[in-house]
Amino acid sequence: MLSMHDTPPAAPRRLTLDDRMELGRQQARDLPLAHLGDPPARDRRPDIVEMLRSEGSDRIPELLPLRHARMATCPLATLRGSAGSMAATLGGRASTNLIVQLCGDAHLSNFGIYASPERDLVFDVNDFDETHPGPFEWDVLRLATSFVTCLHAREEPGKAAALARRVATTYRNSIRNLSEKPTVGALYERMTAADIENMADESDSTAPAKDAAAVFEKARRRTQERAIARLTEQVDGQRRFKSKPPVLVRCDDEARRASLAAGYAAYIETLPPEHQVIARRYAWIDFATRVGGVGSIGTRCFVILLEGRDADDQIILQTKEATPSVLAPHVKTTGDFPRIAHEGQRIVRGQKLMQAVSDLFLGWVDGVSDPNRHFYGRQLHDMKGAFDVESAKFATLELYADLCARTLAQAHARSGDTVAIAAYLGEGKAFADAVEVFSVAESHFVASDHKRLTEAIAAGDLPAADIEDA
Repeated sequence: MLSMHDTPPAAPRRLTLDDRMELGRQQARDLPLAHLGDPPARDRRPDIVEMLRSEGSDRIPELLPLRHARMATCPLATLRGSAGSMAATLGGRASTNLIVQLCGDAHLSNFGIYASPERDLVFDVNDFDETHPGPFEWDVLRLATSFVTCLHAREEPGKAAALARRVATTYRNSIRNLSEKPTVGALYERMTAADIENMADESDSTAPAKDAAAVFEKARRRTQERAIARLTEQVDGQRRFKSKPPVLVRCDDEARRASLAAGYAAYIETLPPEHQVIARRYAWIDFATRVGGVGSIGTRCFVILLEGRDADDQIILQTKEATPSVLAPHVKTTGDFPRIAHEGQRIVRGQKLMQAVSDLFLGWVDGVSDPNRHFYGRQLHDMKGAFDVESAKFATLELYADLCARTLAQAHARSGDTVAIAAYLGEGKAFADAVEVFSVAESHFVASDHKRLTEAIAAGDLPAADIEDA
């Protein structure tokens, strides 16, 4: 502590607007935009079968066939479940030093609708298992690749390049607009249902407005009450989880339930103090293991039934095992971002840093029986909704590309230097050119990975079993 006679340390020099613009321009000299489009190299990518075997070594063995089956359904699912492959590709290339909090898996399926604490519908990034500080372009390249892969899967390859360019151009324009806003003003930016409706109304087609309305309606119905009705049942006057192995298995072992209860109590301690008050109004009623998603299948995931005021006031929490981000071995610098040792805390901090509004129940905890395993918790099915991109009309895909790219820019603006990024991207077509070249080339590797995966399953080299989700 300083005494009144001590000289206070000099404050660090704050970068001016000109300084930040020059950072972007210097980055453009060090790594020209055209190089972001350098085609990925095959020798940088791990073999997908070997990668799945390696990732599966620490997962629940009986769930791995389900993961393999879901990833093999189409190239888009293969891409979604193999974020590690693309991380290796990106890590082996030259990258910018314009660091943001990355989603880490900015696949088009990892954006969607959910309810804010004010009960409004918002659209945002909604999967943060791989979140990690890194070069801003990594998220953009993965997002564009997912759209190209989607168009190839729909047998519309002629439209794929245009959609990749749309992602890049919308992201660039959004970053430029955000760079001109006051710092706090950029943090307040969010994508609401009204924003989406306005964007849909600008389309020459009526499909985007109809599809958006359908998504909103479905999200409003996907409530905690619906999840409880679907996942639980009444037994002897008490509500408890159903058992539908292997995707939903009720925990009836008393020792394990006691362990999970201790973990739940420890999880509450990681919530902000004002949210702890709310969480303590609920008592746990039941526990179960539950499978969800694609890439996380085989990790340890639980659901917790909580009761508040009475039996008519119940919610379900989901706790998911948090494994190290696939980006971690490949990111060369995290800039001013501190590394976080606890993987659950990494995910929660990353989500709060990227999302406009986040779940009140976001917290983390160590595994009680194995402190070396990390978990994070959140609400399950809180008015969540998603666009059906695989069957939507192309006009809706164009709207969705704009939504995802604009939302990603807003997420990056909460942690990155938008002025420097905007200066790096410039005003021309170079960024769109680069994103198009990379994403089209990468999508061909994804198709090869999908073919390799399906052949390995057909040959019996990887077990696969498709089981309906609960």
